[in-house]
Amino acid sequence: MNFILVILDSLRQDHVGAYGNDWIQTPCLDRFAQESTVLTRAYPESVPTLPFRTSLITGRRVFPFKRWKPHVASYPYQDIYQTGKTLSIPGWSPIDRDDTTLAEFFHGHGFTSAMVTDCLHQMYPGMNYNRGFHAWHWVRGQEWDLCKLASLSRKDADAADYFSDLTNLKHPKVWEMERNFVNTATREYEEDYFSPKVFAQAGRWLEELYKIKNNFFLCVDSFDPHEPWDTPRFYRDLYADKTYRGKEIFMPIYTTDYTEYLNDEELKYIRACYASEVTMVDRWFGMFMDKVRLLGLDKNSLIIVVSDHGHQLGENGYMGKIDSGMLPCLMDLVMMIRHPDGTGAGKSVDAFMLNHDILPTVCSIMGLDIPDYAEGLDIWPVVEGKKDKIRDYVTSIFKHYVWVRTEQYVLIRKTDRSAEYLYDIIEDPEHERNIAPDHPKKVEELWHLALEDAGGDIPVLDISFPMLDREQADRR
Repeated sequence: MNFILVILDSLRQDHVGAYGNDWIQTPCLDRFAQESTVLTRAYPESVPTLPFRTSLITGRRVFPFKRWKPHVASYPYQDIYQTGKTLSIPGWSPIDRDDTTLAEFFHGHGFTSAMVTDCLHQMYPGMNYNRGFHAWHWVRGQEWDLCKLASLSRKDADAADYFSDLTNLKHPKVWEMERNFVNTATREYEEDYFSPKVFAQAGRWLEELYKIKNNFFLCVDSFDPHEPWDTPRFYRDLYADKTYRGKEIFMPIYTTDYTEYLNDEELKYIRACYASEVTMVDRWFGMFMDKVRLLGLDKNSLIIVVSDHGHQLGENGYMGKIDSGMLPCLMDLVMMIRHPDGTGAGKSVDAFMLNHDILPTVCSIMGLDIPDYAEGLDIWPVVEGKKDKIRDYVTSIFKHYVWVRTEQYVLIRKTDRSAEYLYDIIEDPEHERNIAPDHPKKVEELWHLALEDAGGDIPVLDISFPMLDREQADRR
């Protein structure tokens, strides 16, 4: 049996038809869901991009950052984000030399392994997320990827034209947009966009792996639908208000209060742009799956599709990926497991699952021994009806904040305990009423669960979030 892992960055669960969305076109993911087990309560054990991938590919928890060793920062972090020499995003670091990656694990079992990715953060100097693969392909140009010299590239656009009039043009996201224009200056057709490139390359490698006639592990890591949401016009036209006459705002400014730079019409437009990116990713994922089926690999391959987190689009005022806003829009993952013999097809499972549960689950399905270092749990007995659940609660961490979820409550608490939010998600599923001041005992009860998972105290780290901290400093 082969294993194909598809990672979709920043894909919100509630923007996929299979999870109940009725206005965004995701026919390919919806078809895949019909052939798969759909996990409705899967979550990241740590956030955002790199911490999630670390726990996914090592099978070990990153929460609560006790093992984190700050990585060295260079350009552009020092210059643009003013981080100093230390890259101070918890969990944003290379794979530890003592950890075993999925590629190394499968290599040890005789598999051929390959990766296709456009996630530039995995390839930042000193990172090693391609470790263990027999071959890997990096699609260049995403976000601020330093793949071109601006002075030698054609740049037809002024970034200021793509932000609201209230945007602080010194914000790092504006610089990111300028870099994006440099990187995409020669783009002409849909095939030139990033998710099409990723899935097209993955399809080509399926042909190579088909020829090899050996069991394989293929990781397809699409950075889209991450911002900027600059899809071809015909995708945006699917969702944008035809009467909208404002700026083409498809790069969000990370903030706790989006009204400081967006009006209601601009918010609607940026949401439409995100939806358009979701639909484009879905279309090209579908073409990849068409190649899987054409080659008959759907009959002998375990396929998992997972998102690393969602994205805040105005919920409770948040825009971006802000740690105090660990709301469903950010924390609810897309997680689908497709068994080649059809086991679990069309089934929906609401048991709690974390992303580092993928390794033991894959081992269970493929008949491989679960390695001793794996810290996750096997969800497959729940799919087979042998268990009702594998855990009673889930925990996660994102920079300064810890998240705890039980059947009835969600606690979001700062690691130094200076801020806390408690929600009764049965009475308040949208997380609109913070009841922490009225229920201090419940707060401590859930905090104790976090301490249990942490194996003791949770570190209070001296860190900053440059994109937010700098903006707040400029306002002052």
